[in-house]
Formats: sequence, C-alpha cells, structure tokens
Amino acid sequence: MNKKNKRIPWLARSVQLLALGLLASTVPAQAGESLTLLTWEEYLSDAVIERWQRETGVEIKQIYFDNGDRRDRVLAQPDHQIDLALTEMISASRFGARGLLEPLDTQQLPRLRHVPQRWRSSCGRYAVPYLWGTLGIAYRSDRIASAPRSWADLLKPARREPHIIMMEDHEDILASPLILQQHSINTSDNEELKAAFDLLVEQSGTVLTYEYAITALRSRRFLERADMALAYSGDQQVLNEVEGIEGEPWRYVVPEEGTLLWVDCLSVPSNTRNKALAYRFLDFLNRPEIAALNAADLGVATPNAAAQTLLPDEIRHDPTIYPPEDVMARSQVYEMRPLQGTQTRRRIISALINAHDAR
Repeated sequence: MNKKNKRIPWLARSVQLLALGLLASTVPAQAGESLTLLTWEEYLSDAVIERWQRETGVEIKQIYFDNGDRRDRVLAQPDHQIDLALTEMISASRFGARGLLEPLDTQQLPRLRHVPQRWRSSCGRYAVPYLWGTLGIAYRSDRIASAPRSWADLLKPARREPHIIMMEDHEDILASPLILQQHSINTSDNEELKAAFDLLVEQSGTVLTYEYAITALRSRRFLERADMALAYSGDQQVLNEVEGIEGEPWRYVVPEEGTLLWVDCLSVPSNTRNKALAYRFLDFLNRPEIAALNAADLGVATPNAAAQTLLPDEIRHDPTIYPPEDVMARSQVYEMRPLQGTQTRRRIISALINAHDAR
C-alpha cells in the first residue's frame, strides 16, 4: 500500500534509522540479479524493497494477481519463472503435494524463530507466514450515515440500486453469507452452499462489479457510485489513496456475526533458479525491524512477534489492524477440504458472475 506521497513522521524516522543500520552491513550480490514475486498489488512496502535492493543489489520484480484463481493458473504453468509466490494454506498445500512448491528448509530461515507456531501452522509445510488480517466491510463514511454492523448490511442492503463492490474469489466471497447464516466457512454441505449462493444472487442486483475493490476503483468506473465493498483489513488505506478520492472517507469494520481470519503466506516454487536468493529474501522479511516497517507501511498485521514490539502505539492499538479478543474469538479460519468442495465453490461463483454480467 503505497505511502510514498503520504508517509507519516514516525515512519520517515524509522526508514532513516533502518537505512543507516543496513548500510553498515551491506553485502552486495552480483549486479543484475533479480527475484520475481507473484503477489497482490501494493502488498510489499516500497521502503522494504529499497532496503533490500540497497543491501543486496538484487532487484525485486512484482507480478500482480487480484484473486486466488488467477494466481493458481500462473503457478500451474510449468514455465512461469516465479521465484516467490503469495499463497495461503489450501493453495500451498495442494501445489506442494503436486511437487510445484518447495517443502520449507527451516535451516535457511533462522529468523523464522520470531514467528509463533500458531502462525507457522497456518501456512503448513510449503509456506512462510507473511501477514494476517480479517475480512470485513469497507464503506464510504461520507455517504453512509451509520457504519455497517452486520453482514446483512452488505448482503441485504436497504438500497436496491447498484452501489456495492464484491470480489470474484470463490473462497472469500462465500465466507460472508456462510457466516451470516451461521454455517462454517469450511462447509462442503451442498444445501449450506446453495443457501449462501441464493443470498448472493438476491444481493447481485445491488452489485456494481465482482472485481476486487482496489482494482475496480482505480479504473475510476465506479468512483462516484461505490460506497460499500467486501474487503480485507488494510484495503481502506489503499482505497483512500485512489486518485479522485478526497480525504479519507473509506473506513473498515468487522461485522458483529464474526469474520474470516486470513493468513497470507509466501512460498518458493520448485522450479525457481534463484532458490538461495528466495530463502535469503524470506529471512530478510523476518528481521524484526524489516517486518515492523513492512507491516506499518502497509497497515496490515505481522505474525512476527518480535516485530510487533517495534510498532508504534497507534498501529498496535488500531482495532482494524490488530482486532480485539472478542473479534478474534468470533473468527473462523480456513481448513483443508476435499478438492470436490473447492470445485463446487468455483462453479457457484462462476454461475453468479455470469448471471450478473449477462444482465
């Protein structure tokens, strides 16, 4: 989440101190080397990239995706040339079982000791925890009189004209209706999935697009019409930086019924030619001062326990970044499920979006 034009004072001081510390221990790599990272857009701090490139001489190249299915299609290609990929437990485990991702060599990741086992278990054998957060509702506080409190405010809005942005991700779009209907987000029960689908169909007349909110608003097509979106914690910061947005009208809330607690991970593809560099970068990201800088710059929670102690109070005590215990207690996490269950979810969302686009 780009803060180049909007860096807060304490963060500027942190960057200066980091620069001095890193310059003192610079060990340049061979000029011309690079690492290619497959990730969400603006999901790695510019300051962190600058520190890495200054220390090593290795360029970070980023390729972006805006939903998990597109990421998976890239990783399934035998000649993708990706050195590091943003994943999560389900995708990492499935691609790892197919031999497409490296089983983690923790001997090459000494700073992984700063990450508690809870988070490491959330990524499995083939990935390293990167960032975590919640799923919720982003909304325009200058257009909506009262903050949304329930998933029903998003899924059963009183206003029936199109004003909502959802997302195409077959996992996360189903989480909100399943939670509202008091079902597990991991269900493979066809009746429960059908009930969630029916609720999304009922909502679809109020939906502007199923494109990821950040991508949709940057296209400026819905800038004046969108005032609510299915979003991840931290997205509101990026939405407020979209050209044409004045002030900081986009805010974020976790509905009272509970939420999805997501954990994003980083994996090393088996066919990378830069395995040693990829591990070096993963270990670099787990330096406490680097993890703290990255998390603060992005406005997203870090799983690195040592890094959390370096964050300023306004970050550590921000409930949209580090939710209170009652929210954590009402959160669900994804678990492994049969592949058939995932295929059913993909068919459901494909049918939903095709019907919406046909109108």
